[in-house]
Amino acid sequence: MKFALLCMCICLLSAAGINADSTTDYSKGPLFGKNMFIPLLLHYNFPSLSAKSGEKFDFQYHLSTYYVQDVYFITETLSSERQYKKGDIIRDYESWVAEMGLAYNFMKQLQIGLDMRVFSYYGGFLDPVIESFHGFFNLPNAGREFFLQNQLYINIPNDNGIKMFLDAPVTSFGDIDLWGKWTFLENKYVSLGALGAFKLPTGNLAKLSGDDYPDAALGLLMDFRAAKYISIFAQAGAVIPFNGMSYPMFNGLLGLELHPWEFLSFNVQSNIKTSPISDHTIDYPRNPSLGTNFRKFTPQINILGGLIIRHKGFKFQFYFEEDAIIVYHGTDITFNMMISHTFSLKKHT
Repeated sequence: MKFALLCMCICLLSAAGINADSTTDYSKGPLFGKNMFIPLLLHYNFPSLSAKSGEKFDFQYHLSTYYVQDVYFITETLSSERQYKKGDIIRDYESWVAEMGLAYNFMKQLQIGLDMRVFSYYGGFLDPVIESFHGFFNLPNAGREFFLQNQLYINIPNDNGIKMFLDAPVTSFGDIDLWGKWTFLENKYVSLGALGAFKLPTGNLAKLSGDDYPDAALGLLMDFRAAKYISIFAQAGAVIPFNGMSYPMFNGLLGLELHPWEFLSFNVQSNIKTSPISDHTIDYPRNPSLGTNFRKFTPQINILGGLIIRHKGFKFQFYFEEDAIIVYHGTDITFNMMISHTFSLKKHT
């Protein structure tokens, strides 16, 4: 199912680019967003910045929201509908995340920024809708039908000693991400940049909005304008947690953008992140062939599909995210919507 969705997205993107105008670069950058899988959201992760330079004195703000639905259980003994045993649950929740970010170009090649979020965890209200959707198309429900609907229970085991537990609704301010980007090489076809970041531990581990410790990150970004209507993005870097418990994390990205028109782009993107935790205490018997328990440095390979609309200095983004390659190493589904505005401070002084 998830592989079919990926293939469909690629076909749509290819069809959209057939009649593209090849005389102008309409690239709008990769899909920007934070990974909302709990073991990863507690740490800094690369937000998919474009390597392309900006204009001196440009100021940008963005407002973004994420809807997350996740369920994962480990038992094989389910025998009746709406049987609910908390001991069998790893993750069963919905969450809504509000994000605000600011960025400023001191010069064309140098940009600094910060991102901050508020996290809300709750039992949710869309379980019946999702189950009905699956039933209408005769799709599997991943076992949702055996558990009470709209419940909240999170208990993620790990060998690192990080307590990721929640059984009541909560709203909490998250960590603040400070970052700087330097575009050190740029020509007609390629932009290369370096990213450095530091996470301020303003979140709260007890409320699953941070791990109570800072992180540092360093990486490389590349935008490759392969044709006037096709851009390719590649990123790689490392995140170093300072909590003394999590493993260093690799963050990577491969993305394809078709931008046949100035106002609209279509994106397919793969975000790759290694796990900061490991767990050998549970064999995850429900589907052992998938190797779904956490292993040190096992990658999460998520697929994002979406679009970007741009008009003058405003930009609107929408995408959905799936753990399409190694399932259960990500949220069941994440939807993102973002609006951003870029303008020159020089013109306002």
